[in-house]
Amino acid sequence: MKPITISLLLFFQLSMLAMLACAQDIANLTQQKPVTISGVFGVGLGTYFSNNVSPRERSFSYLFTGAPVLSVYGIQFPFNIVVSDQQRGFRQPFNQYGISPTYKWITMHAGWQSISWSPFTLAGYNFLGGGIEANPGKFRLGFVAGRFNKAIALDTTNHSLFQTPAYKRTGYAARIGYGTERNHLDFTYLSARDDAGSLHQILTAPGLTPAANIVLGISSKWSFLQHFVWTFDVAGSLYTRNLLSDTLANLQLQKAEFIKKLITINSSSQLLTAAQTQLSYQNKNYSLGLQYRRVDPDYKSMGAYYFETDVANYTVDGGISLLSNKVQVSGSIGFQQDNLMHDREFTSHRSISSLMLSYNVPNYGASINYSNYGITQDRGLNPLVDTFRVARTNYNVNGILRYTINADSLSHSIILLGNIQSLVDLNHFTSPQNETNSKTANLSYQLGFLKTGFSINASYSYTIADMPLMHTVLTGPSLGVNKLIDNGKLNISANLSYQQQQNNNLNAGTVVNSVLNGSYRLSKRDALNLSFMYLRSNSKDITLPSFNEERTIFNLTHAF
Repeated sequence: MKPITISLLLFFQLSMLAMLACAQDIANLTQQKPVTISGVFGVGLGTYFSNNVSPRERSFSYLFTGAPVLSVYGIQFPFNIVVSDQQRGFRQPFNQYGISPTYKWITMHAGWQSISWSPFTLAGYNFLGGGIEANPGKFRLGFVAGRFNKAIALDTTNHSLFQTPAYKRTGYAARIGYGTERNHLDFTYLSARDDAGSLHQILTAPGLTPAANIVLGISSKWSFLQHFVWTFDVAGSLYTRNLLSDTLANLQLQKAEFIKKLITINSSSQLLTAAQTQLSYQNKNYSLGLQYRRVDPDYKSMGAYYFETDVANYTVDGGISLLSNKVQVSGSIGFQQDNLMHDREFTSHRSISSLMLSYNVPNYGASINYSNYGITQDRGLNPLVDTFRVARTNYNVNGILRYTINADSLSHSIILLGNIQSLVDLNHFTSPQNETNSKTANLSYQLGFLKTGFSINASYSYTIADMPLMHTVLTGPSLGVNKLIDNGKLNISANLSYQQQQNNNLNAGTVVNSVLNGSYRLSKRDALNLSFMYLRSNSKDITLPSFNEERTIFNLTHAF
C-alpha cells in the first residue's frame, strides 16, 4: 500500500503544480516545457588524524548530497538529499503552495500567503487561505481570509517534541485606499480569533490562552516638491488575551457599542497603539531623514510576528557626496527610551550614532567608520541605587587604507586595516569588572602576474585585547601563493600562517596552520577539489595540551 500511496501523492502534487502554472501565466504556458529536471549532485570523502588531543571528527567520513529541482511548466519544485556517515535524509523544502495570478489590475491569492499591507496590522504573517487585490484606476482594494494558526494539541507523552500547543486561529483582513505608489492613503482592518473548542484540553499557561484581536491601521505616503517624501503609519489594536476570562457585563462604550459585535471584551482586553513617521529629503548629492517611532508596551497584532514594544525612537540620518562621488560622508544619530507608561522600576535611555567618511579613486582610497552605542538608567517607580545603575558606552572605530597599481602584466595591492573597540562603564562601582577594549591592525600585500596566472600574498596582523584580569596579545604573519594552469581549469593554492599568543606578558604558545588546495574543472558541469590541512598548536599553558591535526577533503560535483 505504501508505494501506491506515495505514487498517488506525487501524482497529486504534480497535478497541482501544473494547475498552478496554468493559473499564474496562461499567456506563456505554451513556451514552457512541461517537465524539466536540473540541479547539482556531489560526493565528498574526508580523513582526519589527531595527536595528543581527543578527536574532533571521525577518522573517515563520506557525504553524498543532491539538490535536484523539478520544474513543471516553469514552477520550480526543489528537493534536498543528504546521505553521510552521520546523517541520512530526504527533504522537500517547498511544502507550502501559494499562487497569486494577476490579470490587468486584479490579483488573486490562494494557498499559503504572506501579505504586507501595513507594518502594524497585516505585516507578512503566513496564513493558509485566499483573497483578492484590485487596483481599478487609483483605488487600492484588498481582502484576504484564512487560517492563521492550526490547532496543536499538548503532547504529554513525548517530552522531546518541542512544539508549542496552540488553538486554531482564523481571521480576515481588508484594505481600502486611494492613490499610487508615490502618493496614497490606505485604511487596513484585521480581525482574527482563536477557536476555544479546537482543543480537547484547556490551555491555561500565560500566552497560550484563546485570544481575539481587531486592528485598525492607517498608512500613507506623500511625495512633494520633487525631493521630499513623507510617510506615516498608525494603528490601534484591541487585543483580548483570554476569551475565557470574566466578561464585563456592565461595560458601556456609548458611541462605540458596535465594537462588542466585533470582538469579545473582558477583563483581559487591552487597547494599545503604535505609530511611526518619516520625513526624508533626497537629492542627487545629499540626503536627510527624520524618523519617529512609538510602540505601546506589549502591543500585538495577529497579522504580524513580532514588535519591539514599550519604546520610542527618534532618529536623524543623512549623507552627502562630493568631488564627483569621490568623497562620501554619511551618518546617523538616534535616541531611544522605554517605560512609556511610567509603570516600570527603571527607565532606560539609549543613544546610537554612526559616522562614515570615505575617499576613493581607482588607484587608492581611504575610509573610516565610527559607531557609538550608549545606555543609561534613570529612576522609574523606585529609586535607583548608584551601585547598580547601568551607564555604559560601547564605541567602535575601523579604518581602511588601500593602494592599487594595475599594469599590463603586474598588479600590486597594499591594504592596511585597523579597528578599535571599547566598552566604557561610566559607573565607577562596576567599571573594574565590565570594561573591555581591543585594538587590531592588519597589513596585507598582494602581487599578481597577470599573464602567467601566478599570484602571491602576504600579511601581518597584530591584536591587543584587554579585559578584567587579562591582557592578551596575538601577532603573526601569513603567506599564500596561487597558480592557474591549463587556461584556468586547474587552480593550485597554498597558504601558511603563524600566530603567537601572550597572556599577561607570558608566552602562551604558538599555532601553525597550513592549507594546500587543488581544484580542476573537468567540464562545464563537472569539477573536483582536493584539500590538505595541517594544524599544529604548541601550548605553553599546562592546562592546555599541545597537539596537531591533519585533514584531507575530496569533493566531486556534477551539475545537470
